[in-house]
Amino acid sequence: MNTVGYKASIIAAMGAGVLITSAPAYAASAAGQFNVNMTLTPKCEIFNGSGATGTIGNLGLSYTSFQTSASTASTNFAVRCTNTHGYGLALDNASITDGSTGLAYTLNLSSSSTHSSSTNASLTGLSGNGNTGQTYYVHGTIAAGQDGTVTSGTANNQRTLTITY
Repeated sequence: MNTVGYKASIIAAMGAGVLITSAPAYAASAAGQFNVNMTLTPKCEIFNGSGATGTIGNLGLSYTSFQTSASTASTNFAVRCTNTHGYGLALDNASITDGSTGLAYTLNLSSSSTHSSSTNASLTGLSGNGNTGQTYYVHGTIAAGQDGTVTSGTANNQRTLTITY
């Protein structure tokens, strides 16, 4: 057997194996571009700190017939809206007379915790500030000097607050 030829064959086979298993070397590259398309649907919602949406605390007013001073109470709620998105708030009615008790009362929508007996049923031109939310107040007032229509009674009037955005 020719050992020189045999050795040359082995070396050639080993070289071919190295060429097959080696990572190729790249001499050039190419790049492509693509767009990422996003769609944002703005949203506004009433929420509270626990994450529940659509929840506003009850407004409790107590009154004694012929009371010489107005009865007042307030409740608050938060609104979170897409950042910088415009919105407005509106109560369904600001002046109500309860059919069960015969007491007239007013509601005032405000961004201030200071009670006001005005009858501002809406706030407009508001702007969302994202996930933080903004706090608003509903102030209720039963005017002094009312008699009512029952000897003793309670009433529950469900009111509606609407966010328009």
